Amino acid sequence: MRKTVLFVTLLLTFIGGTAGAAHADPRVNTFERPARGSAYDLSQWAQDGWSAPWEQGMSTRSWIDGYNFHHTGGQSLRVFYPKGKIGPADSGAQAPLRLTPGREYYLSYWVRFSGDFSWGTTEFAGKVGIGLAGGKSCSGGQVCDGYNGFSSRMIWRSGGKAAIYYYHMGHEGQFGDFVDLKDASGHLLYWPRGKWVKVVQRLKVNTVTGSNANPDGEIDIWYNGVQAATIRNLRFVRNSDLVDRAYFSSFHGGDRPTFAPTNDSYIWYDDLKVSTNRAEICELASGGCHTRTLQAEDYSAVNGVTTKPSSDTGGSRTVTGIDSSDWIAFQNVAIPKAGRYLVEYRVASPNGNGRISLDINEGATPLGNVTVPNTGGFTSYRTISREVQLPAGTHQFGLYAVTGGFDINWWKLTQLS
Repeated sequence: MRKTVLFVTLLLTFIGGTAGAAHADPRVNTFERPARGSAYDLSQWAQDGWSAPWEQGMSTRSWIDGYNFHHTGGQSLRVFYPKGKIGPADSGAQAPLRLTPGREYYLSYWVRFSGDFSWGTTEFAGKVGIGLAGGKSCSGGQVCDGYNGFSSRMIWRSGGKAAIYYYHMGHEGQFGDFVDLKDASGHLLYWPRGKWVKVVQRLKVNTVTGSNANPDGEIDIWYNGVQAATIRNLRFVRNSDLVDRAYFSSFHGGDRPTFAPTNDSYIWYDDLKVSTNRAEICELASGGCHTRTLQAEDYSAVNGVTTKPSSDTGGSRTVTGIDSSDWIAFQNVAIPKAGRYLVEYRVASPNGNGRISLDINEGATPLGNVTVPNTGGFTSYRTISREVQLPAGTHQFGLYAVTGGFDINWWKLTQLS
């Protein structure tokens, strides 16, 4: 086990759409920073590699939740929809997150509605979250003329009915067009309350001949891994506009108070990804994103620790007695594809300065370290995490206590891209 820890910062900062900036493909946000309970405004988005020229509600109604619900890791983004409020100025949050312009983009995220989420008062419609847009993002009742951009966002309708809502040239409705999502049997799909749902959107901008828009634009939606909408023969642009933003746009409405929620409501978002390459969206792969949970007591080699019965869920025993320089190792851990992974640790500690380092192949490749917070004691557990870049292959992983004073129940690897 490597005793010298090399701190490696693997979170890349890519500010899309700014001159001279580098760009990553894909771009990922697991909302594992900043500290739970923090507002997640544009300055925080920027630290995680995203930028936007303006926002509504991000600084006042979005919050890093490390207490209630998360899909992976220990945190997610929670957005607030106040009782009686509509529109992005007073409900939800909105920000056009810049992307490197591309003709075709995939967008993936997980979404969870609160258990008592209100769809509205007497009229029922709202924007669910993140979509794709380009140019001047034609929306809001505008007529799309091929020069003022386009937009495509997920929405809810009456009873939580799920639909894709989009603006394109020749849209039939005054306020854009929509297509209800359906399962493989043709049944309507609904956003469930209190459950995580996986959404993937693909948008391909049409080609242009001269100033004529060719009808070859496309939208596809997948709901929990199953294709739920296929829209073809679309015309978005007559100029050179491409997809250039992941449009975070979520609020109640509609333009009338009758669309307002009857009680305070919340939506959680996690594992946001965008890419021009379908292969980088593992949610669309057969079997989904690779994940593996390893019980801490199932080590193949160990130094300086012991085990005890666990008071936590998800494991019968906990590795305890972890002092500085102690370690546990795990052989034959298969990584099917090189890429970005989230590593999670389920820890308990009455201290606030523990530190775990991860490496592969007996320290040959250090993967950085993470601080173990004070969780409230050795019987109070919390999930902490960080992103790492892993090579494909079968490896020995080592968990090394840079600073001890904590217990660990399990750890987990989840493919992000």
